[in-house]
Amino acid sequence: MKKFLAVTLCFLSLFSLYGKDQIKEEDRQSLTQLLSDLTSDPDKKLNDIKVWPGENSIRVAIYPSDRVRYKYNLLPGEKNDRIYIDLLSVDADGFVLPDIEYGSFLKGIRMGIRDNSVRIVLDTSKVENYSVIEMEEPWRIVIDYYGKKEETKIYPDKKRVKDEKEKPPVVVVIDPGHGGRDPGAVVGNMYEKDVVLRLAKKIEALAPQYELLDVKLTRDGDVFLPLEERAAIANAFNGNIFISLHANAFRDKAVGGVEIYHLDNSRDDYSNRLALVENRMSDTKSLLNTILVGMTMSYYVKDSLKYASDLGPRLKRDLKPYGVRVRGYRKGALFYVLVGARMPSLLIEVGFLTNERERKLLADEKYLNTIARSILDSIDNVVRTKPEVLQK
Repeated sequence: MKKFLAVTLCFLSLFSLYGKDQIKEEDRQSLTQLLSDLTSDPDKKLNDIKVWPGENSIRVAIYPSDRVRYKYNLLPGEKNDRIYIDLLSVDADGFVLPDIEYGSFLKGIRMGIRDNSVRIVLDTSKVENYSVIEMEEPWRIVIDYYGKKEETKIYPDKKRVKDEKEKPPVVVVIDPGHGGRDPGAVVGNMYEKDVVLRLAKKIEALAPQYELLDVKLTRDGDVFLPLEERAAIANAFNGNIFISLHANAFRDKAVGGVEIYHLDNSRDDYSNRLALVENRMSDTKSLLNTILVGMTMSYYVKDSLKYASDLGPRLKRDLKPYGVRVRGYRKGALFYVLVGARMPSLLIEVGFLTNERERKLLADEKYLNTIARSILDSIDNVVRTKPEVLQK
């Protein structure tokens, strides 16, 4: 009753100030929605919150039972900041916040319930910028917060990379795309998720032969990982390069080849369509053009291109005996799986399952070994000859 009276007084105040016919339509709609939020019982529940804290970033994914209204803001402080996310008309009775390891950037997380709304508060160090996107299947809110980048030491010259005995490993995070309930492209009895997992495991198995490289996998089995979790895992590994592996499909079965992409917003229609498929978004729902790209792309795109510029020609040479061409290796697209990775990142389409010849090759262990070796040779060469790519 108190809530109802409070909103009623708001309406009466507007009537008295402006008169019935002079209330702005947006004010009328806002107050009507407020009345609904405050007086109705929430029929949507808070199912889950996932938080991935990094050294200077946080990714938060919020899973309500259905699409909800929400708001968020950053509250700057003198030394630290606070971030809040309000879920409107959501029931969180009995919900327990996840157990999170706090660090230098994320200092705490709290939750409060008031007036049929749930407020989640994160205490952080200073935030430079942040971004919000809605994802589907299931519907969820993903928010990235970025703090000030602190420069790390890099090898001062090529000789030191080659000769120094006590050197930190270069962490290569390999992401086999799709998995679990998400098979990716399917042609006959061949699933994209299986092809890229086999390739990832070959890269992992060959990695000990490269003294500078330490390979980590985002998944090592047939499990489903949401897109936002993959880059977060790479950040948790404190990776130096992030590579997401995929296999393509196309209506024209004659089309084939390997493609290498970096995160960019200047792309052709084909790259745009491919990104929409990988992002599992329709064009009308995609917010990637407007709110995500400027946050991390510009900082890592040059180093991403250094890796791509070495890998592309190398794959051309190594795959020539198989008759497989590289369709492009300096291609930009808005793949959400790469967004948020605090390191250079690439997405590699290793072939077309719809191309009969390439489909047979992708089932061949020797062929997968060739691709795995090319990827590792390329990364090893780049970190030895262009050590600046190791700077974060």
